[in-house]
Amino acid sequence: MSDLPCFKEGVNMSLRSFRTPLTEAEVDEIYQLLTPKQRKYMDAFTKRSKKSKWLEVLALKKGIIVTEDMDNEQLAEAVDDWILVEILDGGRGNRPFRCECGMPLRYQYIVTHKKQNKTYKLGETCLGNYTRLTSEIIRDIKKGFHSIHLERDELLLKIYRGEKTDIKEFAGIEIPQSYLEQIEHDIPLLDKQLQKLHDQLHAKRMEELKKQRRVERERPKEILYQGRQRRATKSHTVPYYLYHSSPKTHLHLCISYEELIERHLNELKQIRAKEELIPAGLRKDWDTIQDIVRAAKRREEFDYGRFKLLLNNLKIPLRIQ
Repeated sequence: MSDLPCFKEGVNMSLRSFRTPLTEAEVDEIYQLLTPKQRKYMDAFTKRSKKSKWLEVLALKKGIIVTEDMDNEQLAEAVDDWILVEILDGGRGNRPFRCECGMPLRYQYIVTHKKQNKTYKLGETCLGNYTRLTSEIIRDIKKGFHSIHLERDELLLKIYRGEKTDIKEFAGIEIPQSYLEQIEHDIPLLDKQLQKLHDQLHAKRMEELKKQRRVERERPKEILYQGRQRRATKSHTVPYYLYHSSPKTHLHLCISYEELIERHLNELKQIRAKEELIPAGLRKDWDTIQDIVRAAKRREEFDYGRFKLLLNNLKIPLRIQ
């Protein structure tokens, strides 16, 4: 992004935190860098989010249970009271709008009373007087608007830094239509949206792992290979690659060290490269895997079934295919 214009305030935008609000000057300058497609989406995003937050606060104050699948129309029907139509912003230093009381305004709240079917254009001062919404409700609404501005700023900073969302990363899970629409407008996903998708992906992989474990538990016990048994009897020793069992485990086939490495070397290398990212609760599993590999190299018996189980447990959080 070195070819982008520097900000007048001298702020290094690449170092700005998503949790630190942008100044109006920074917002204006990033907006100038957006494509018409991106600008249209961002304007709609802010407007839609503020209307949703208004309805959500009123619904909660009325004791209405708000669920994720409720859209603005359903919320408005449930609230059946004052509805926010739009908030107009005249821009820095401008007061092009008028309140019902005649006061010139930069910010104009356009609200409609659903029952009375009347619309009012108000400033912040008259907002409480006309709607009779308590100061507590208006404070909660403004607090919600602040969080919306932070999300808007996060998106603007991600666009400025050239971040993209690769939808292929989440193949196999259902992605909300609103997320797809956002990406189609060249807008990256918010961190909280990405986290939701990662949680879904992790849950899906855990479910697949549980199914795999159920299959392994239900699989009939393997019989010993007769040829290997005869060779073991002749040598009066039990070769390291024969099936073995213990009181705590089902029968498992221990393969040779060479076979083990041939099958899993790539996975072991990937885990080694991401050792620092292994969750604390799984570090002991990694130690056990390494002990098993060393035992195989010494031609000692080892539990291949346990090796594969521990390996899969590590691959999931490290996102190793």
